[in-house]
Amino acid sequence: MAGNMPPQWLGLLRWSLKYKDGTSDSKLRPMSDEDKTFLENVMKNLVIDENEQIRMGITTLKMGAKEKATSSSDAGKTTIDKDATSGVVEAENRDAISELEALDREESEKDEITRKKEEVLEMLDDIVINGDNAHNFCKMGGIPSLLSCIKSEQNSLVQKALHFVATLTQNNKVVQIEYLKAGGLQPLFTILKTSSNGDLIAKAIGAISATIRGCKAGETAFKKAQGLPFLLKMLDDKKMENSLPSAAVRKSIALISHFMGLDKANVTLLVALGAPRIILGKIGDKDLDVRERALGILLEILEEKDNTAAKAKTALLSVDVANLIEQRMKMVEGAIREGDEDDKEMYSVELDSLRSLDDLLNK
Repeated sequence: MAGNMPPQWLGLLRWSLKYKDGTSDSKLRPMSDEDKTFLENVMKNLVIDENEQIRMGITTLKMGAKEKATSSSDAGKTTIDKDATSGVVEAENRDAISELEALDREESEKDEITRKKEEVLEMLDDIVINGDNAHNFCKMGGIPSLLSCIKSEQNSLVQKALHFVATLTQNNKVVQIEYLKAGGLQPLFTILKTSSNGDLIAKAIGAISATIRGCKAGETAFKKAQGLPFLLKMLDDKKMENSLPSAAVRKSIALISHFMGLDKANVTLLVALGAPRIILGKIGDKDLDVRERALGILLEILEEKDNTAAKAKTALLSVDVANLIEQRMKMVEGAIREGDEDDKEMYSVELDSLRSLDDLLNK
């Protein structure tokens, strides 16, 4: 290769190698105490002690708070200054702007301790996804302080606490049992029965579902607390129809479906409580997932071909179900005709379910 170099480059190479060949004497010396301390601190900061984070988080959740009295039961009627709105917007019928004003007002009225608790719940929510960390949270005495957050008068704190309960307990039988032993279902049911805030209700249903599903003790406790009748009553409440978000309806129907799959006795109970008629009212819901889940429940009941299915069929035929199904099928078929391929795929399952339901009712 050197023979192909121009003379000037070859001369430069020889000169470079003569004065600098790329090697030098090593100057190794023992690490000083100062360097050792620096390196130890760097390594320590890189390693996150999640147990210590949990311990510090629980300490924060135990702190007392001077929170503004805004009861979760009055969450849908809150905090807009009447003078600021000039009496134009009623608390029960606020538009989007007034809701933003209420949120801004609530945020400004939070004290520092409440903000810290909310930040801690968000931080812990990421940590307890790990089942071992969730168990450690319980062993360190975190559940009582969590329940105090659920009972808070600050709605935003309650929502974050409910979300945390769902993360903490989901698919973790050890934690589910610990939460149940601490009386954790009671404040969740209190929210369902007293709150008019749809978002809180949806979060509470999600927390209940995560706590009891797959846990026999939890499922039994839910039934003893008349959970199924209450869910049906809530879904049938015309006063809550506009305020109940799709998430709450969806989670309620999913929980009802779960109990149907556990025991045929639950299906018999639900039919006796009027579930077919109530669930039928959801096949026209604005939320596609709600509609599909509702149709799934009706099909599951009617396909049994037993006495319970016969009673359900009689109940449905008494409310002119054929006309309702026909109207819904026309709407879905129209959406498919006017939509694109994505719409066709999205609505095809719903249309098939409607046709199956119609067939079962006409047999």
